[in-house]
Amino acid sequence: MSVSILLTELRRSARAAAHRPGFVGLATLTLALGIGACAAVFALIDAIVLKAPPYPQPDRLAVLSQSYGAGNWSALSPQQYRLLADLPGVERLGSAFAPKDVNVAGDGEPALVTAWPVDAGLLPTLGVGLVQGRNFSAEEDRPGGAPAAILGHAFWQRHFNGDPAVIGRTLLVDGVATPVVGVLPASFRLDATPDLLVPLAMPATTRDNGTNLRVIARLAPGTTIAAAAGALDARLAAHGAELGFGEARRTHFTATSLADNFGAAAWPVLSLFFACALCVLVLVAVNLSNLMLLRAVARSHDGAVRAALGASGRQASLPALAEGLLIGLAGSGLGLALAGAALALGRAWLPPDWLPADAALFGPRVWLLAFGAGIGVAALSAAFGAARARGDTAVRELVAGARSGLSRGSGRLGRSLVVAQAALATVLLASATLLAHSLLRLNRVDLGFDAGGVLVFRLNPSPGLYPDAAAIEDFSRRLIDRLRAEPGVRDAALTTNLPIASQLNLPVSIGADTEVSAMQFRAVSPGSFATFGVPLLAGRDFADSDRTGAEPVAIVNAAFARQYFGDDALGKTLRLALESDAPPLRVVGVVGDVRQFGPQEDAPPIVHVALAQLPDPALALLRQFIPLNAAIRVDGDAALFADRARAALREVAPQQGLAALRLLERDVADATAGQRMNAVLIGLFAGLALLLAGVGLYSVTAVAVATRRREYGVRAALGAAPARLMRGVVDGALRDVAIGLGIGLLVALGASRLLERFLFEIGPADPASLAITVAALLLAGLLATALPALRAARESPLQALRGD
Repeated sequence: MSVSILLTELRRSARAAAHRPGFVGLATLTLALGIGACAAVFALIDAIVLKAPPYPQPDRLAVLSQSYGAGNWSALSPQQYRLLADLPGVERLGSAFAPKDVNVAGDGEPALVTAWPVDAGLLPTLGVGLVQGRNFSAEEDRPGGAPAAILGHAFWQRHFNGDPAVIGRTLLVDGVATPVVGVLPASFRLDATPDLLVPLAMPATTRDNGTNLRVIARLAPGTTIAAAAGALDARLAAHGAELGFGEARRTHFTATSLADNFGAAAWPVLSLFFACALCVLVLVAVNLSNLMLLRAVARSHDGAVRAALGASGRQASLPALAEGLLIGLAGSGLGLALAGAALALGRAWLPPDWLPADAALFGPRVWLLAFGAGIGVAALSAAFGAARARGDTAVRELVAGARSGLSRGSGRLGRSLVVAQAALATVLLASATLLAHSLLRLNRVDLGFDAGGVLVFRLNPSPGLYPDAAAIEDFSRRLIDRLRAEPGVRDAALTTNLPIASQLNLPVSIGADTEVSAMQFRAVSPGSFATFGVPLLAGRDFADSDRTGAEPVAIVNAAFARQYFGDDALGKTLRLALESDAPPLRVVGVVGDVRQFGPQEDAPPIVHVALAQLPDPALALLRQFIPLNAAIRVDGDAALFADRARAALREVAPQQGLAALRLLERDVADATAGQRMNAVLIGLFAGLALLLAGVGLYSVTAVAVATRRREYGVRAALGAAPARLMRGVVDGALRDVAIGLGIGLLVALGASRLLERFLFEIGPADPASLAITVAALLLAGLLATALPALRAARESPLQALRGD
């Protein structure tokens, strides 16, 4: 077959479609829906999982960590890191400490921003070229060195309007005059992006063994990830005694590709979405094949006559293939446009790290997938029409079809396609109903606190202005008093952690021989429990008298009291195991449990201490990792108090910035945002599948009724009641739907392992969800067959027999 002949047929098909666009338009739109779904999800996978990190020779970059696997962005301790000099197979090393909030003052209102302490080796290891300025010097990256800051690109644009003259300007970072020495490129990221980089300045003799240091290595040419992992594990194992572990309590270390850490956390959800999109594409292929088959049936008698008169098989096949190629090209292009529109709308509610603002929507792989899948699906579907145009099929069509309607083979094939469509729609609809039911159960869980009417914001008192616990206690008291003085404010409080989506682990000693190394810990001001609506179950709340110099006290939650004191916690003592001479804390109260990690997790044991009694060593530790959170419970609309909260903070502490001013209800909503996104997206796929299945069933039934008009007329003439004719059409269609429904349910149950990790308190065979699936499919089947059934019932015997 020559290219010129195919192009000629393609032009003829385009002209025919322009004159009678109905079929080609419907087929193109059907294909575009499937291509759009696949292209949108694959674009996310391409940008998040498949795209190489934005650094030179990314295959030589590795994350060195304890053995937790890729995607966890696991870390080492500073003490472990200092032992890695001249590690075999490693060309360079760089590190970043856990992010922290810092106050930045300069032009305009002070701001609380995220800073990453990094060493001077991080940017050269990654191969990052700065937009402006330079990297930290060795002098700056040492204890007591000169202060310096490198601006994140977004922060530079937001606060300095991208001014290239920003280099050399001085900012007040936590009250310290800090010159700006550089600006990061927009592409810089690890698991997130910073507002500022500041020098790590790690002591060469550090004994800090907390695993809070993310270590990046650039491997020497020819060194494998496995070889680097072996060298790391051997090096640190040799220093096991120094690091505090031996053979009996062996800690293992590994290296993972930097590329594997990018997007690894998003992959399980994205793979679920892509599986659903592929189901939609397969359903589109079945629907398109159905349309092509019905188009061939509509032209079958004419084609059979031409074949009987000597037309070759190639000549009979070319129009269908050319039409399929036209539909494939047009459907792929329209599908990409739909995918682009969907992703543009999705930027507002997809996780920010899934689709950064500067990310291109489509790369070459997405274009290749869209046009390859579109043309391939259309070509396979067109093969149905081409096969019907061949000589031996034509002869059977003349014998079996003629004026009696669909041939037996055409009818069986059409019904088989309906069964396949119903099965695929069932799989997606069952998944969507399961996720929706799971989300409904999540939203009904009592979190243990009341988020309504609570406004929260983050702040971190500058060490230069508030150097110790006494200064912070004074600042906290003045701020709380000022907030409570606002009309409409019922209560206000400060706490290290909000009651949801936040955690802080500190070691706690209980009695003489029990130490819990990772206990949830909170430092709170008086009135915190009332502010968050957490009930006091026994004992008393913290009072203003619980401050430095008074007896150290603690309040535990019910889970802690039950697990460690057998529900008899009042009067018992515990210690913060941060220093050997830490004073005992007497338990004076028990409060209700809160589901700190969201509705899907049980409430953890929690120890609360008075913020005013926080020891200075604990304060210094907390300042490295966690800010304070202010909370205001108000009467009326809490959002209206935002400006008044800013004004109150400016009055109490003019140089103090705040961040993340929001309603606590948003944090509660965010706790189920992932499940909600899963349910919505898969629900959209399921709705699309249900629509396509309904359209396919309608088209098959409508053509079957149209080609059997004479039969229905004869039956009506012989006395068949309209209701009987309708029932015959509906029964046949619903029988095919029921078969597909049964197959789909079996497939959905068999593939349940893919969904189990996303479900809450229900199993993959949840009766309510499956009942909704069955009802929806049967209802869609009834709606799709109603109009063709009415046409069959209203068929006039005279008009049907007039054609003979």
